[in-house]
Amino acid sequence: MEKQRSCLDLLTLLATLKVKPGKEAEVTEICSQLAKEVLAKEKDCLMYIPHVVKNDPTEIIFFEKYKDKEAFKTHGNSAYFQAAAQKFEDLLEGKIQVKFLDEV
Repeated sequence: MEKQRSCLDLLTLLATLKVKPGKEAEVTEICSQLAKEVLAKEKDCLMYIPHVVKNDPTEIIFFEKYKDKEAFKTHGNSAYFQAAAQKFEDLLEGKIQVKFLDEV
């Protein structure tokens, strides 16, 4: 019998991207396309939503929720995520900051 999963088993995170000034539209488009691809191809990705911070178009925050750690690994290893990450190298200031969250 399979163990029933609870919401506490899910992996939730916030990923913050700091965009170089003047590159906001390009990064926003990449994020939008990436989100469409992730949600279409990753059945164990339950939520993948990019947001632009109000009053700061150079900051984009992804709200992500995965079934488990394996689903998150699959996401990170996907060709489309790797391609987006490569494009981001020239468009972002610094590295993507990731915060893992515990549901309460």
